[in-house]
Amino acid sequence: MSETPISRRSAAISAIACTAVVFDGFDLQALSYTLPKLVAEWNISSVQAGWLASYTFIGLFVGAVLLGAASDRWGRKRMLAVGVVIFALCMGTAGFADSYWQFAALRFCAGIGMGGVLPGAITIVSEYMPAARRGRVVAVCGGCFTFGFVVAAVLAMFIVPDHGWRAMFHLSYLALAVALLIALFVPETPQYLAARGRYDAAVATVRKVFPSMREAVESSKPADFFAVNDSEAEQGRYRSLWGPRYLRATVLISLLYLFLQFVVYALNFWMVTLLVNRGLSLATSYGYAIEQALAATLGGFIIGWFLDRLDRRVVLAAAFAAGGVCLVLFGLTSSVAALYVLNALAGALIIGGQNTVHILVMDAYGIEARATGLGWALGIGRLGALLGPLIGGYLLALDLPFPMYFVVFAVPAVLASATALALRSVRARQPRPQEAIAAAGV
Repeated sequence: MSETPISRRSAAISAIACTAVVFDGFDLQALSYTLPKLVAEWNISSVQAGWLASYTFIGLFVGAVLLGAASDRWGRKRMLAVGVVIFALCMGTAGFADSYWQFAALRFCAGIGMGGVLPGAITIVSEYMPAARRGRVVAVCGGCFTFGFVVAAVLAMFIVPDHGWRAMFHLSYLALAVALLIALFVPETPQYLAARGRYDAAVATVRKVFPSMREAVESSKPADFFAVNDSEAEQGRYRSLWGPRYLRATVLISLLYLFLQFVVYALNFWMVTLLVNRGLSLATSYGYAIEQALAATLGGFIIGWFLDRLDRRVVLAAAFAAGGVCLVLFGLTSSVAALYVLNALAGALIIGGQNTVHILVMDAYGIEARATGLGWALGIGRLGALLGPLIGGYLLALDLPFPMYFVVFAVPAVLASATALALRSVRARQPRPQEAIAAAGV
């Protein structure tokens, strides 16, 4: 059963969820690529610009924690659609803002919606795909997030110089079409339905999405087929993350996400501005951003392939450590060719590793707490993501030498590497009976 093939319907469901993630990445990164124009129009300082990112990440923290937990309580599909609607409306409307504070308030609200998209989408994709392919599947879903960065950078090159920053934000209204697709065509995962005792709906979903499983589900009692322990179905609460079963994993995963997202978002937010300050044109700086995002997407796929074959914690630790070295060298080199190579490597190793790190959460928590655990991890990560751009803004105000920014950004990458290695001390969670359906790929 673990070799159950991916069905057309499950592939379509995953494609819709991944499209939502592309918009999520686009909307998050659009601010970075429009920031120079926005700063010039409103004459705001680098510290105020850093706070714009921080307001966004505060919203992302709230959204990841609240909507992540809500996904375990009220359903993955429902909360994913809600998250997309919130960020589409708020981001699109931010393009009409007349002042710094109007824009900041809308970015905060949009962040709440964006924060709920990634935990919902990754949980849906993971639960609709075979467990043996989960590393690669999570890499694809995470890669869609950084592919959204690429889309944002390419569109910014054509839109921002001639049409200003506002048009970029109006494009977010298009995500409402994805929310409609989720509402109409994405069924709730059978694992979630069975865990809530809704066996009839879970069986109906299996029949519809996985035709090859019809005989198996029809010849078994639903309770036996899904093997759900109802006493555990109600444990999808944040307090369960801090119980004996998950405590050590929760602490280490929280630290990992905190360090990792600090460096990822400090890098993403300030890269274009740092390169412009160094003398590069805006268009050339966009080129570096596009290269980095493309490398991150490809790097995530490659890392995901290794994650399904080697010790996942060692693979990610090696990637983060090597990425930190690349950042230091990027700040020190003056060779254009070396800048491009190191920029691509840093993107592939650090941001690409971030695209796949969610598999550690999928491994650590049971079905009853999976979205809650991922929402918590992403929420804690958003605190790091908040601090990265904010501290970067203060560093810019100090007018430090160019290499120092990248030395600072490299430190949390090395700490993320050490934390990933520390996760080897956590005993791998043994699958519980209710996860039989997940192992079967349904």
